[in-house]
Amino acid sequence: MLQEIDLSLAPGQVIALVGANGSGKTTIIKLLCQLYHPTRGSITVDGQDLRRFDPLEWRRKVSVVFQDYIHYYLTARENIWLGDVHREPQDEAVQAAALRSGAHAFIQDLPSAYATHLGTWFSDGKELSGGEWQKVALARAFYRQAQVLILDEPTSELDPLAEQELFTRFKESIGDRSAILISHRFSTVRMADVIYVLDRGR
Repeated sequence: MLQEIDLSLAPGQVIALVGANGSGKTTIIKLLCQLYHPTRGSITVDGQDLRRFDPLEWRRKVSVVFQDYIHYYLTARENIWLGDVHREPQDEAVQAAALRSGAHAFIQDLPSAYATHLGTWFSDGKELSGGEWQKVALARAFYRQAQVLILDEPTSELDPLAEQELFTRFKESIGDRSAILISHRFSTVRMADVIYVLDRGR
């Protein structure tokens, strides 16, 4: 149960949520995504209660990569495009998202580059490493032109060098968008503007 939570997130700001398992980090994210509503207190956006927003419209403004992201056995291009199916899957935008996540380099080396099927469901498919799948999932989040970007353990399968490169690009490229990072790794959250530490829901 969450108690005494008082957070704020401004445009262009990066905040981090840190805490042990069960401390309430993911619960806050689910509330922010309107997967359910708080039983007490409120979440406000520009002074308006989040419950007044249409859930579908609001979720288009939020891009989330949860820790247990999905592997889609589609092409690399389609994997990234799924971040926002309302947009046309233009190669330039897809590649820009892949560059930001660090996925572009290995995708370019695949047999058919962005047209390569990922996974082994298809005879011409190419299996990726855990870190490569994670970069594709991150590219999917970057492809969505959302106001709030949420990354739940976004670098758990990346090596330290790849993690450093990702967050150097990340901090530079969010512009006026807001971002929330959830992590157990202090190397991940030290680049945040504000770090909130949660302990048993507080």
